Amino acid sequence: MSTLVLLTESYPLGGLTEPSFIGPEIDALAAEFDRVIIAPVLNRGPLLPLPPNVTADRSFLSRRPSSTDKGVSLLWPDTWRHIWADSSFIHSPRQALAALAFSAYARHYRRQIHKLITHHSLDLANTLFYSFWFDYHTAALAGINGAKFITRAHGYDIYDSENPFLSHSWRQAALARMEACFPVSDHGTDYIRTDYPEYAAKVHTRHLGTAHPAGINPPPSPADGDSAFTLMSIARVAPEKRVDLLCRCLCHWAGTHPSRQVRWIHVGDGPLMDALRREVAKAPANLTTELTGALPNAEVHRLLATRHVDITAMLSRSEGLGLAACESLSYGVPVIATAVGGLPETIDVRTGVLLSPDPTPEEFARRLDEAMPSLTQMRPDARIRWAENFDASRLRKEFANEIRNMLP
Repeated sequence: MSTLVLLTESYPLGGLTEPSFIGPEIDALAAEFDRVIIAPVLNRGPLLPLPPNVTADRSFLSRRPSSTDKGVSLLWPDTWRHIWADSSFIHSPRQALAALAFSAYARHYRRQIHKLITHHSLDLANTLFYSFWFDYHTAALAGINGAKFITRAHGYDIYDSENPFLSHSWRQAALARMEACFPVSDHGTDYIRTDYPEYAAKVHTRHLGTAHPAGINPPPSPADGDSAFTLMSIARVAPEKRVDLLCRCLCHWAGTHPSRQVRWIHVGDGPLMDALRREVAKAPANLTTELTGALPNAEVHRLLATRHVDITAMLSRSEGLGLAACESLSYGVPVIATAVGGLPETIDVRTGVLLSPDPTPEEFARRLDEAMPSLTQMRPDARIRWAENFDASRLRKEFANEIRNMLP
């Protein structure tokens, strides 16, 4: 019997991003493997619906490393071996603490995975472990003899600039043992291959893609009498997403067009939400703002299917591929975004506007003005780009079949 063990942060018990990342894949995995066991480490909501042969193992919940676990990890020879190997990458006390914590997490979850293997009587010859993030789960799997495993890799778990510390030593050990690493963008693939050229043959881009529950009908036209230019953004209100910068850019652009009515719909919540509300309060009179807070992915699709949106915006300082951009393209909505991470693989002159990695409000306004006459022509190309490259119904089936073939 073939078994897939999927290691997640919180799916299928809620979460901000994983339901939209993993949800479209579950049916495809269930069709390829006799059984799928999902092991989240956090409970962030009610259990989401799952196919009959997919179960959630809750044994990792509330079993994150304790202070004692972290202290004991200091006695573990592997901890100091990896820290010594990483010494040239550790430049601050914060990074040293992060390195110690990573080893503690890897050791802790290695024990948890061993318990899961015993509890489910797993035959390792017919079991594939799949870590959805290139993190301590992946490091833990590297120390389990006989385990076959793979990992996805996104953005925060790839780029050193976006994390207090990513252990190069642990990553090297995991790459040596795993069957394959699957970054979600070519940019991520190139980054890992450049850092670990000896394992380049194991690293392959596999786009996540997005589902399209609302179908491929053309997006709605503006409501009668509604002449507002509508921009939508979908992002966590956190430093790396730079929603505050987007707000300043829109205020500047609206201010340069005082006779134009501008509507901004932002979907998302986060630690900088109060600061964003203060920025919104300074908006010019012709800019109206709808801050919806965090919404389920199905509600995001409903908005795109029922509201006319002229363009979506992403001003992230780093990005894996940008599923919000893919979702927008699937509804024929062009995207204006920073040229970071995998976003240039999604957006070009036919499907939107690429800004510099650190755009100013002036650059944003100038580039948006230049694109305005072409936005209507971009809409069919946006849908074509999604259908050809980011349709999850095809991508997830191909991926599930590929990893099933790693087992007998």
